[in-house]
Amino acid sequence: MRKTFTFYLLPLLCLAVTGLQAQTPYIDPIYEVSAPTLDTFGQNIDVFQIQRQQGGDPNATPLRQLQMDVYQPVDDTTSLRPVVVVFPTGNFLPQYVNRGLYGTRQDSAVVQILSQLTARGYVGIAADYRVGWNPLGDESTRTSTLLQAAYRGGQDAHMLARYLRKTVAEEENPYRIDTSKIVYWGLGTGGYVTMTHAYLDRIEEVLADDRFYGADDQPYVSLAINSNPQGTLPAEFQEDVPSNVPNHVGYNSSVAMSINANGALGDIDWMEGKDDEPITLGYHAPSDIFAPFSYGDVIVPTTEDLVIGCVAGTEQIIEKANMLGNNDAIMQVNMVGLGTQFGELANAINAQNEEYKDEERTLADPPACPDQDFNPTFELSHDNMYPFLNQGLGAAYNYVNEDAARARIAAFNTAGGELNADVAIGGEVATNPNALNPAAAKLVLDTMIAHFIPRAYVGLGLGELMTSTQLIAPTTVGLELFPNPATANFTVQVADAYRIRQIDVYDLRGSRVAQVRGLDQSSYTFDRSNLTNGAYIVQLRFDEGTTARKVFLR
Repeated sequence: MRKTFTFYLLPLLCLAVTGLQAQTPYIDPIYEVSAPTLDTFGQNIDVFQIQRQQGGDPNATPLRQLQMDVYQPVDDTTSLRPVVVVFPTGNFLPQYVNRGLYGTRQDSAVVQILSQLTARGYVGIAADYRVGWNPLGDESTRTSTLLQAAYRGGQDAHMLARYLRKTVAEEENPYRIDTSKIVYWGLGTGGYVTMTHAYLDRIEEVLADDRFYGADDQPYVSLAINSNPQGTLPAEFQEDVPSNVPNHVGYNSSVAMSINANGALGDIDWMEGKDDEPITLGYHAPSDIFAPFSYGDVIVPTTEDLVIGCVAGTEQIIEKANMLGNNDAIMQVNMVGLGTQFGELANAINAQNEEYKDEERTLADPPACPDQDFNPTFELSHDNMYPFLNQGLGAAYNYVNEDAARARIAAFNTAGGELNADVAIGGEVATNPNALNPAAAKLVLDTMIAHFIPRAYVGLGLGELMTSTQLIAPTTVGLELFPNPATANFTVQVADAYRIRQIDVYDLRGSRVAQVRGLDQSSYTFDRSNLTNGAYIVQLRFDEGTTARKVFLR
């Protein structure tokens, strides 16, 4: 479960200075963004490059260099900065080989996310991961090669985290990063990478799953060929033919926060609530046909052939992350009436998501789940995620310039590729209404950024805001609220060392509906009086700051 620590978050009322808000690092865009610099964070065996070599390509590089583009805030003098790493989408195949328009560190959505966050003071990194699988093989081939691709992607994410820590320890921290504040953000296929990295920590978790064995009862993943999930053990396809090259062994590879946007997790049971599991956020369109929003099957979009049955999408991942306590440190940031410091959009998102959490959906085509008790009905949303409704059948934050895309596809075909530009662009437009509309796609990106900013600020402990008081964790003061739900009165109680000075009760629109002042005690029984049934936020004020807890009145 998560450790207890003090929050640094805006309370419900912000301190204004001459009517203007101060520009706050990690919240407001206050820096210019540098041009990216290129760095290599490791090397490993790439099966796609092996296939190229076997096909006679003299330029194939089976031992692939894994690279990253690094963006930094210009003229920022902070000694240590948080870092956000974005892994692009791409279907575990190179751009255009995947029959799509995306799959590079320079994808528009990748650059836009990193530009926005770097302008706020983060170090931004767009990172490679290895590719290669066979979507055109039989079901066993499709399943085994995609599972192995996601496994390798997770290993590359582990490698990158170790590399960042190595640069701090051995290279005098060239990017001035705080390695306790690393965020991984996966888009599409990159979401499979971030979730695999976050939650698959033992190969036994794969070996225990009947879905990941072939007809000959041989596992699709083995320690001898695929190494461990962290990629720290050497492995071979056969004697003297390496399949995994360990990099930066000895450094820790965990991260503080992991984000899944339109990706999935191979098995929900990989999530265990361990201390090194990250805070987890999620963004997804419920109508996504490429990755399940709740439980669902992974299919080949062009053929609709089954790849892996019953994987966990964003809705299931975030529900379990919340339940396990992985997100305890940021639960207060989900309250309605968050405050103005984080902006109108962040508050609007919380208010809208509160409504989404009360809605349910039922899968029209339940996935191939082995659990006989599988329930196809699920909540539309939870705390710490946001569903993009009415935004097409894929990822509405992706966009391209059509003329530039056609020129790049022409160059790809000149070099030996075979991709019909009309088909590729038409397919993207059919599933993504914003594919050729940057302004609309950026609105979706803005929504993700606005949702992320307060949760990262609190979850990563990015500093104290310029406010009249400080919000602290309920666990810090030993807050108990009972009974909850309550039918009449309810009691709030804290540790004897803390004195309650004031109690404010807010409805979920952020309006204060009750207040008790002039208190000096550690326990108080509140009379609900004329408050109607529903959910409310109870905020307690102490000399040390404020804290809050949700109460349900029936």
